[in-house]
Amino acid sequence: MTTDLLEKLRQMLLDMQHTGRLSHIEPGLYEDARAYIEKLKADYYGLKNPLESRAGSLLIEEIGSVTETVQEIFSVRTRQILDLAFQQMEGQYFDKEEARKMLPAERAMYEQIVDAIEGCRETLVHGVECPFGGEGAAAIDRIDQADEALGPEGPAAAAAPQPVQSPYALVHILSEMESFMGVDGRTYALGRGDIVTLPENNADVLCERDIALNIRLNK
Repeated sequence: MTTDLLEKLRQMLLDMQHTGRLSHIEPGLYEDARAYIEKLKADYYGLKNPLESRAGSLLIEEIGSVTETVQEIFSVRTRQILDLAFQQMEGQYFDKEEARKMLPAERAMYEQIVDAIEGCRETLVHGVECPFGGEGAAAIDRIDQADEALGPEGPAAAAAPQPVQSPYALVHILSEMESFMGVDGRTYALGRGDIVTLPENNADVLCERDIALNIRLNK
């Protein structure tokens, strides 16, 4: 693992944004980034007084920078893959060379997107009844079940609260606190000095109360 991984990730992101096309990335990119973040966390926790040292602050900043840069790389590539899926469905020119640049997980996502769009078009445009199968049908069932749970009077009529889907934020816990249940339904038991990913709504509350610090990318 090299110390210039962050610069490598940033340059990769700039190239992606500049070209607007799907580019080749190393198969182990995400794994390397995760391992690097874990190493930084270990270095942080290994400091004698991480909250009060310059080294601790620098490690916190780098953890946040790497995390957000990797997330942005994922977002950019996902949008590019969505564009390729729409191009194929609309019968436009499809560059097979770009498809070869997808990672295995991205390729699986791409194929699922194409299948889902085709299935929806068959239903809505051609009147073919429910062509969805497998996970597509399961997703429809989950949506239907959620609608039934809400009932005609909306959320107040729901039999039981459903976990709220929320964006996540990387935060640095500044003081001791009691365990709590996040909006994602998980229970969090955190202490001073912890670095953790929390639902954004919960993170905002803790930051407003000066219990946590949101780790953001320094641009």
